[in-house]
Amino acid sequence: MNPYQQPYFGRQMYGYNPYQVIGQPMPQQQPIVQQQPMQPIGLQGKSVDSIDVVKAMDIPLDGSISYFPLVDGTAIITKQLQMDGTSKTVIYQPIKLESEQPQYLTSEELNSSIKIIAEDNNNLKQGMEDIKGQMQEVSNKFKELLDEMRTFRGGKR
Repeated sequence: MNPYQQPYFGRQMYGYNPYQVIGQPMPQQQPIVQQQPMQPIGLQGKSVDSIDVVKAMDIPLDGSISYFPLVDGTAIITKQLQMDGTSKTVIYQPIKLESEQPQYLTSEELNSSIKIIAEDNNNLKQGMEDIKGQMQEVSNKFKELLDEMRTFRGGKR
C-alpha cells in the first residue's frame, strides 16, 4: 500500500491529517528569533574633581540624567538636557545631623546639673508645702463660715 493512501478513503491524502478537527487551523511553527544578549544597564557619568568640570562635560541629547560623583565623596552632581535646550545641574550633598555626634559631659558639668536639679526639686517641694498650708487655711475658714451661717439662721449643728 502506498504510504500516502488511506485505506478507509481509498484516495491519496498528501498532507491530510485524519485526526484534525475540521475548522481548526493547522498549528504552524513559529520562526526562531535569536535575541541579542542584554547589555548591562548602568548610570551615565563619571567621577569628577569639582563642579567646574561638570559644567564643561557633554551630556546625552536624549534627556537622560548623567551622574557625576565628586572624588572626595562630598556631593553627587546630576546634569540633564532640558526641553528648551538648556542643561539642568543639581547638587546632592549629605546632611549632617547633630544627633550623629554623641555629647559627653565632664564630671564637673554633671555635678553642676545635679545641683541645679536638686535645687529645683527643693523649690518644688517648698511650693507644694506652701500650697498645702494655704489649702488648710481655706478649709478652716470655710468651716468657720459654715458654722456662722448655721448659728445665724438658727440651723442645726
